[in-house]
Amino acid sequence: MVSSNATTGYILPLAATKTTRVADKPHPESNMFTHLHVHSAFSFLYGTFTPEALVQRAKEKGFNSIALTDKNGLYGAVRFYKAARAEAVKPVIGSEITLWDGTSLVLLITSLTGYENLCRLISRAYKEGSGKKPACSLETLAQFAGGLICLTGGREARLQRLIRAGKPEAAHYWLEMLKEIFGHENLFVEIQHHGLANDGSIIKAAAGLAREFGLFLVATNDVAFLDKEDFQIHQRLIGIQQMVHHRDVRPVPNDQFYLKAENEMKSAVPWPEALKNTARIAERCHLELPIGKTFAPYYPLQEGATADELLARLSFSALAAKYKPVPHRAVVRLERELALIRRRGLSGYFLLVKDVRDFARARGIRCTVRGSAAGSLVTYLLLGGVDPLAHGLLFERFLNEGRSDMPDMDLDFDSLRRDEVLAYVMKKYAGKAAMVATICTFRARGAVRKLGRAFGYSCEKINRLSAFLPCYLKSSQIKAAYRVFPELKETPLKDEGELLNIAAKISGLPYQLSVHPGGVIIAPDELASRVPLQISAGGFPVTQYDKSDAGAIGLVKLDLLGLRMHTAIQKALDLLAKRAIFLDLDAVSLNDEKTYRLLRTTETVGVFQVESPGQRQLLGGLQPKRFSDIIAEISLFRPGPMKGDMIRVYVRRRNGKERVCYPHPDLEPILAETYGVVLFQEQVQKISHRIAGFSFAEADRLRLAMTKDRSSGAMEKIKSSFIQGAIGRGYSKKVAEEVFAMVASFAGYGFCKAHAASFAHITYQSAFLKAHYPLEFYIGLLNAGHVGSYPKSVIVNEAKRRGIEVLGPHVNYSETDCRAENGCIRIGLSAVNGLGSRFCERILEERKRGHFTSIKEFCLRVNLPREIILRLFLVGAFGGMPMNERRRAHG
Repeated sequence: MVSSNATTGYILPLAATKTTRVADKPHPESNMFTHLHVHSAFSFLYGTFTPEALVQRAKEKGFNSIALTDKNGLYGAVRFYKAARAEAVKPVIGSEITLWDGTSLVLLITSLTGYENLCRLISRAYKEGSGKKPACSLETLAQFAGGLICLTGGREARLQRLIRAGKPEAAHYWLEMLKEIFGHENLFVEIQHHGLANDGSIIKAAAGLAREFGLFLVATNDVAFLDKEDFQIHQRLIGIQQMVHHRDVRPVPNDQFYLKAENEMKSAVPWPEALKNTARIAERCHLELPIGKTFAPYYPLQEGATADELLARLSFSALAAKYKPVPHRAVVRLERELALIRRRGLSGYFLLVKDVRDFARARGIRCTVRGSAAGSLVTYLLLGGVDPLAHGLLFERFLNEGRSDMPDMDLDFDSLRRDEVLAYVMKKYAGKAAMVATICTFRARGAVRKLGRAFGYSCEKINRLSAFLPCYLKSSQIKAAYRVFPELKETPLKDEGELLNIAAKISGLPYQLSVHPGGVIIAPDELASRVPLQISAGGFPVTQYDKSDAGAIGLVKLDLLGLRMHTAIQKALDLLAKRAIFLDLDAVSLNDEKTYRLLRTTETVGVFQVESPGQRQLLGGLQPKRFSDIIAEISLFRPGPMKGDMIRVYVRRRNGKERVCYPHPDLEPILAETYGVVLFQEQVQKISHRIAGFSFAEADRLRLAMTKDRSSGAMEKIKSSFIQGAIGRGYSKKVAEEVFAMVASFAGYGFCKAHAASFAHITYQSAFLKAHYPLEFYIGLLNAGHVGSYPKSVIVNEAKRRGIEVLGPHVNYSETDCRAENGCIRIGLSAVNGLGSRFCERILEERKRGHFTSIKEFCLRVNLPREIILRLFLVGAFGGMPMNERRRAHG
C-alpha cells in the first residue's frame, strides 16, 4: 500500500520510517536536521558564497551544525572550521568527489584519520585524473575509506543516474560495492527533492534500495547558494565556466538549491528519519584541526644526531669564523636565539634552509635572505647577508616567545636559475614538499571581463567596459569609483546595471586556484595526509590551502623567490671573471666612497631599489654617506611615509635644518639613528619594551595591533596597557601619553629594518658595480631581462650618456646576448624583435663555418623566415655587407 502526499506530489511508502535505519541518538539540544551537501564558492565558479557567510547564515537559521562539501577539494575547510568554531557552530567537513566515470559521491570526515584519508584520496584523484580534472578510482576509494562517511550523492551521482536510466541491476551492484568499501554503518543513501519532475520517483526507488540493503536514508539539498535570489549569480558563474574555461557544465535547474531552513526541508522531503539522520551524522563527526600548533619540516639527520645539536655546532663554528675576536654580546645573542629556536622546535627548519642555500652556493646561484629573518644572528651565520649586530637588527621581530604564527624565511635567487633550486627541493623532499596555493578572487576588472564573456559580449565591448578600471579595485566598489575616477563616467559601464549588480555580489569570491610565486611547504612527514595536493602546470605538486590556511594548521612555508637584480649582478660578475677579475661582492667593504659618491649624485638608473625619479630625488635630499642611510632611504620611500610628513621631517633633521627632539631622554638610544623619527617596526618594539616594560612578545603584539587592527576599541585597550606599564616603571602619565601618541602616529608607517637592510645590501652591491665596472654592469642589466623601472632602451641611452659606445646587433659579431667588445657594448641578436633563441642558435651554429660575406650568402646558408631577415636588415645587422657577391666584387 502507498499513501499519496498532496503537498509534495509524489508517492511515499507507508513503511518509510520503519525501514530508514537509525544511526546514533542526536544530542538533545541539536537540530533535527542539518545540511550535509553544501557547495561554497570554493567549488569554483559554482557556489555563490564564502565559508564564513555560510556559517553566519546557518547560525541565523538556527542550525547548530553545518557541513561544507566543496567539489574535489578542501580549499575552504580551514577558514570554514575557524569561522564555525568562532560562532559556536559545529563544522562538518567533507567533499563531493568526482569518480572515474564522471559521477560523484559525498564523503564526510568523522575523525583525524578521516581527514588524513580524504586528503590522500583527493591528492590521488588528481594524479589519476587527466589535466586538472580529478578522477577517483574504486581502488582509491577502498584504500582511503577509513574515518569517512559516504553519501551516495545527488543529481550527478552514479546511483541517481542509474535509477534515472532504469538500470536496477547496475544500481544494486553499485550499492554492493560501496557497502563493501565503507561498511554498513558508514554508507547512506542520499535523497533530494528540488521540485523537479522525476524527484519523487527517484526518491521512491532510492528508498526501496535502502530498504533492500538495510541502509540509512539521508535527506540533503545540494546547496549552491544561500538564498533563492542568488540563483541568477549561480547561473552567471556557470556561464563564466562555459564561456571562459570552455567547461561542459550546467547550472542547477531551478532556484530550490539554496540553504533551506529546517521547516522548509521538512516540507520538501517529508521523511522524518531521513531528516533526523543528518543530525545523527553530524554528531558522529569529531574533527579537531591542529589550529595554532607547529609542525617543523623534515630534515634528514645522521643516526644519533639531533637537529638542536647540529644547528648549535654549525652556528658556533660560523661565529668563530665571522668574528675575530668573538665579542661576548655575540655569544649571548647566539645562545638566546638558539634557545628560542630549540623551544619552538625549529632547528630542523633552519638546517633545511641552510641546505637549500648550500645547494645554490655550490652551483654558483646567487642567493640572499630578505624579510625579518635577516635580523637573526643564526640566519646571518648560516646563510650570510647583513650583520645584525653591526646594524642593530632585532631577532624578536622575526621570532619571539609569544608569536603564535609560524615565521617563514624568504630567499631571493638569480631569477633565471630559481627553478633549479625548486627542482632540488622537490626531489630531495619528495612526498613532503609542495608549492603553496594562492586563491584568485574576483576584483573589478576581472569580474567585468569574465561576466562580459558570460553575457555573450564581444571582445571589443568587453575592452570598452573594463577600460580605466584599476586592477586593485574591488568589484563591489565600481559604482563608488565613479566619484574618484571621472574617466569611468565616459565608459559604457555605467549603463550595465545587471552586470554591475552581479559583479558587486561576486566581489572577493574565489574563482580558481593558482600557485604562489615562490612559497614552498615542507612537512615533517607525508604532506598529502595534511593537505590535499594537486599538480601545477609546471608539474610540481601544489597545496589546496593558501599560505594563511596552511600556516593555521602548523605547516611552515619557505619562500624561494626569483630576483632579476641577482641575475644582472651574476652576469656582470661572469663578465669580470673573463677579465680575470674575481670579485666577491659579499666581501666588499660597505664604506666605499666611490659607491656613495655615485648615490649622492643620484646617477642610479639601474641600481636596485633607488632608480625611480622619486627615489633619486630622495637620495639627493639624504646625501647618503654610510650604509644606514641606504637602509633609511629604502624604508622612507613607501606609500605611508610619502603620504604623511615623515620624509620631510626626516630629511630636514638629517641635514641639520630641524632640531631632533625626544619625549623622554630614554628614547634617544632607540631613535637617535633615525633622528627622533619612528621609522622601523623594530623601534616600536624597543620603545614598548623600554618604556612600558613589555616583553618582546607583548611588544610585537602591540606592533601588529597598531599596523593591522587600528579600530578605536583595540587602540584604546593598547593605550591603556601601555600607559599603565609606563607609569609602573616610573614615567609620568604625561610622558607615557606623549610616547604612545608618537608611536601610534608613526607605527602604521614603520618598515621592517631587517628587510630594508637586506635590500640595502643589494642596492649597495649594484651601486658598487656601477661605480667601478659600469660596462659589465650595463651588460648584466641588458642580459637579465626586464630589471627595475626602465626598459632596455633607457639602459642603452644611459650607457651612451656615460661615454660607453654601444654597437648594434650584427650577424658576424653578436652573440645571443649582449657582450663586451673592445670596451664597447655589442647588442645581442636576441634584441632583434622576433629573433628567438632557436633562430639565434641557427645563425651562431652556421657562423662557426665562417663569417657571412654578403646578405645573399647569409640567406643561402641560414634558413630563416623572410620577415626575420627583413628585421635584421632594418636594424643594421648586415652592416658593411654587400647585397650579393657580384656587388661586392665590383664595389
